[in-house]
Amino acid sequence: MSSKSYKTSVVVLMTIVLTMTQCTQSFLTTAPPLHHDSYQSPSSASSLHAKKSSPSSGQFELQELRAQLQTMKTKSISSRYLAPEKRTELSLYLTSLVSKAPSPISKRSIGPYIKGKTWRLAFSTEQATLDDLPFGATVFLRIKDDDDGGESYKKGELDYVLKFSKRVWGLRELVAKCTYELDTSAVNPGLLTFIYQNIQTDMFGMKNLPIGFFGLLKDRGTFLETIWFDGQMWVDRGFNDGGMEYYNVYWLEDEEDEWNQ
Repeated sequence: MSSKSYKTSVVVLMTIVLTMTQCTQSFLTTAPPLHHDSYQSPSSASSLHAKKSSPSSGQFELQELRAQLQTMKTKSISSRYLAPEKRTELSLYLTSLVSKAPSPISKRSIGPYIKGKTWRLAFSTEQATLDDLPFGATVFLRIKDDDDGGESYKKGELDYVLKFSKRVWGLRELVAKCTYELDTSAVNPGLLTFIYQNIQTDMFGMKNLPIGFFGLLKDRGTFLETIWFDGQMWVDRGFNDGGMEYYNVYWLEDEEDEWNQ
């Protein structure tokens, strides 16, 4: 997803939060950095040897990314607050993976694998991608399963969600209802373009309350450029304002995960 379109999505949803809460400081205050100095790679004992003999296939990098992202999830460690050295380590693994290993699942064929699933933004090599989020918020993509069969995986509906770990004045989540299309051609294989339709919120236990005065967002589009996909990790590519390439990792959520309740 491009830096400009990503920021547009987040900024608009942040504006909604500010308007509804009437308090600009309630959740945008920067939290103190959490360094998690005690957090080590699950395979740290063998990392030195593995790095010396790292295969060109990218399997070592994939193994490390999976293990560390799973550990972060289990321990509720947000990638936003990782120590700089840990962020650098994961960024190197991710960059190396996408440069060494071709996507296990063809980018133009991801449609059936993303349908009916929830994907969480788990990591980004671009710190600004995470810093732009409101405090305590996590991005989710909920892609609806319409069960139409055939080639329905090329288009459908999804929710672009900002979900909060702690309620902000009764706010649990903001949901941008969208339609999407997936490019399965050879031109931009795996390019997911989604168009905003309306925004809903969950406040004080009342779900799906429409926010009609943000109609200016309707029909505005953004996109996610798939660069690597294996059914568990979904990596997309973006470019920041300086033209530098970066990657985001979306992690497949289990049905029983707390975030999906």
